[in-house]
Amino acid sequence: MVMVYTHPMISYISNFARADRNIPAPAVFSTWRNAYQKIGEFNKKLGGNLSVFVNLRGGQYDKEIKAFDTAAKNGPTGIKDYLSKYNEANGIEGSSFFKPVVMSKQEEDEFNKAVQDIDYDRGNRSEDKAVKTAFLKTYKKIGAGPGDDKLRDAINKYRDSKAKRDKDHEDVLESIAEMLFSPLFQEKLQHSSPAEIDSKVQSFLA
Repeated sequence: MVMVYTHPMISYISNFARADRNIPAPAVFSTWRNAYQKIGEFNKKLGGNLSVFVNLRGGQYDKEIKAFDTAAKNGPTGIKDYLSKYNEANGIEGSSFFKPVVMSKQEEDEFNKAVQDIDYDRGNRSEDKAVKTAFLKTYKKIGAGPGDDKLRDAINKYRDSKAKRDKDHEDVLESIAEMLFSPLFQEKLQHSSPAEIDSKVQSFLA
């Protein structure tokens, strides 16, 4: 098995370089963490027949890697602060997978009436989507909104779910910070040159 390793910041940059099909940032980092946590397991199962090729794109992103690593010394908070500044400087707004709720003029007018007394973060596109989705689910069936209590329930459900996702994301970032500074993990990233990998593959196939 040949495993290609790259730095989490390169994975992040590469993801958002695909403007029309990028995934949410938490998914980028959880995928990175989950894949590279298995290096030791893969090597054991393969009886040592594992080669790791470290691809840092020829130093193209050395500045960003260094900044990420510096931020990671302060754990998840440091990483999130750095990414927030990086996103602002590079015009990164979020995943292309997000689809806003589409309403007709009539539905929008009725929705605005229904949420007059509802306190929620209208500037948060995901929370706004949760409220609109809850409204339309009932409105399309009976021509009326579900009521303030159910809209508030939808908001609370969204916020509880978000809190769990945020905690999971923070745990992933903490794991990544630990991995980047772990001597044992870095030892597992022993780089193999293409020639060495080819030699090992040919020997295995012989």
